[in-house]
Amino acid sequence: MSYVPRSYEDIVRDQLTILTGGTVGESMVVPPGDVLLMPQKLRDRPVRRISHLVGSTVVGVGANAKEVPYQFTAADFDLVSSTGDDNNRDSIRFRKNGRRPSPGSTLTINYYPVQTGPVPLTDLNVGSVTRTLIETISREMALSYLHLQQIYKSAFLDTAEADSLDQVVALVGVKRLPASAPVATVRFSRQQGSTGSINIPSGTAITDAKGNRYLTLGDITMEAGESTREVLAGGEGPGTKEADAGALNRLETLIAGISGVTNPQASRKLASPETDDDLRRRARGALHGAVRGTVDALTFAILSLEGVKDVVIKEAPNGVAGEILIEVAYLNQSPDVRTAVQQRIREFRPAGIRVLPVEAAGKKVNVRVELTLAGSSMPSADLKSLTDAVESRVADYLSKIPPGGSARRSKLSQAALNDPRIVDANVALIPEGQSEAADLTLEAGVVLDLVRPFSFPAPKFEKADQAPPITATVAASLPIHLAPGITEAQATDAITSAFSSHLATRKPDAPLTLDSMAAAIRDDTRFALIRKDSILTVESGQRFLQLTDGAGSYAPAANETLQKGTVDIQVREGGV
Repeated sequence: MSYVPRSYEDIVRDQLTILTGGTVGESMVVPPGDVLLMPQKLRDRPVRRISHLVGSTVVGVGANAKEVPYQFTAADFDLVSSTGDDNNRDSIRFRKNGRRPSPGSTLTINYYPVQTGPVPLTDLNVGSVTRTLIETISREMALSYLHLQQIYKSAFLDTAEADSLDQVVALVGVKRLPASAPVATVRFSRQQGSTGSINIPSGTAITDAKGNRYLTLGDITMEAGESTREVLAGGEGPGTKEADAGALNRLETLIAGISGVTNPQASRKLASPETDDDLRRRARGALHGAVRGTVDALTFAILSLEGVKDVVIKEAPNGVAGEILIEVAYLNQSPDVRTAVQQRIREFRPAGIRVLPVEAAGKKVNVRVELTLAGSSMPSADLKSLTDAVESRVADYLSKIPPGGSARRSKLSQAALNDPRIVDANVALIPEGQSEAADLTLEAGVVLDLVRPFSFPAPKFEKADQAPPITATVAASLPIHLAPGITEAQATDAITSAFSSHLATRKPDAPLTLDSMAAAIRDDTRFALIRKDSILTVESGQRFLQLTDGAGSYAPAANETLQKGTVDIQVREGGV
């Protein structure tokens, strides 16, 4: 929002136009091209005369062209009729050899209608009673506009003065240094061997052995090649004591590249309060670390929180000034993140502004990944590691898509194919209640809610037809309790028969586990398996894998057969 005061001349002109039956301050937007301007918004058509027409026009050509305010005269335009009836003039045509307004700009018009009521006052000559009263009122109005301009300027750091400036800088915790406040010139020294520029922010604290604290009064940058830089520092408060030469030699916070600090001369007291210019310069440095109350400050403060994916802020969402809507998209459902967001909003929101927080809606999406792998087979442990890595990469890409964004087929494939063992990948997104799709575009205010884990059908192999068969041997150590009247031989026969039958049913999508084996060989009439002590050992080539109760699984490859190895039946005391 900006404020421009009205001049005395503009006020007098409009007052005299109204007094003589005219209409002031009507506006219209300039259409593109060389067309008639139809003043359809003007209340009092047809128009007898246009007394004042202001807008903007382009001055200069090419890179030097710029738009400037301009008052158009009778040499620039004609008042014409859109119907051809000169008694019903209602349009403006700009002349080709005159100034033309910029397309899309706004024209402000004062005009006299053809039909007006009787004018009660007609003596508008300079010095007349009517003219004198109008000019007197206009002068007071112009002074009021100037006072309002001063009030407007008092709200900004660059234009506020005196007490108003004190109030503005207080918003970022800065106070004007009073007369007799201690100040000292401090010198920072570069650490030997350090390179590049070193930034030392305003407000850097330096203390002496007695605990007197001085704060730098401006930002400085020690450029590459500079060994020292000096800056003025002021006492933190009215009780800060003066410092002798060399006493200010302690940095409260270490600065990378700075070896030390000192004050070559003793501090001194200010003879007069800090000037407005010095106070503005110091406040600008404080603003770098204390920005509050802006849309950008709110956006970046919330986005900096871990667990926040995206933030959208809308001003006056319901057409009501003083309200902002903050729509936050979260990466997870953690209540701690939501609490942190509310805290950031309280810290950074503008004073007096009503905040309407909204959480972006989630769209549940299942993901299916079909892989084609190089070679002819892959051990189940390696396959599990590979699919876990694919899921992590795809989920990382999908989790970063903001509300209203799109998940692209090419990006999904790129994430999945980032492994030399994968020769092809088909990633399908399946929104809840919808058919699957490779591409997906989210609605505004909606984020992806991924269903984990992803679905991975049995992979295809590039050389599956030529792949030689593979055999893996499964041995077992199975402690049992026998049922009454059952011999060890009877239990062993039942177990080994069921064991072999179960191995023949294992496939890439039906892996072998101790749980599945225990369910297959279960026979409560003959024995009870002691699951916590049972072990299955799978031997495939040079690989050994042990499966225990509730831990481990082995998914055979498409061309792999599981065969029974040694089955050690251990009968323990006790009964079923």
